[in-house]
Amino acid sequence: MTPDELKARIADDGVEFIYAMFVEMHGKPCAKLVPVTAIDDLLEVGAGFAGFAAGPLSQTPADPDILAIPDPDSYVQLPWQPNVAAMQCDPTVEGAAWPYAPRVILKQMLSQAAQQDLVLKAGVEVEYFPIGP
Repeated sequence: MTPDELKARIADDGVEFIYAMFVEMHGKPCAKLVPVTAIDDLLEVGAGFAGFAAGPLSQTPADPDILAIPDPDSYVQLPWQPNVAAMQCDPTVEGAAWPYAPRVILKQMLSQAAQQDLVLKAGVEVEYFPIGP
């Protein structure tokens, strides 16, 4: 989806805020709620996160920030809060992919597999607990 297509969809959906989110190595989701008025900056620059706050990976407050660059194709409007959408992001540090993000690692594995004419297949184990009668 192009940035213009994304903006049109956001307007059509009546979305006011975007969750820019990524998952760190230990499975903790990191997210920032960004107003759609800042969509151009979000797409070009990303959402900033303190690197040391994104997970216990031996980073200190002196380490550079993580910029989460959203993937427009991951756009999804939240059904329980229709004025909010979410986009998965690719974290970067100083312009390079952040090597501790599962999404970045998966993309690297897909690329390496494709170079060898292999197809990587992955699955997700969704766990939930019913509550109530």
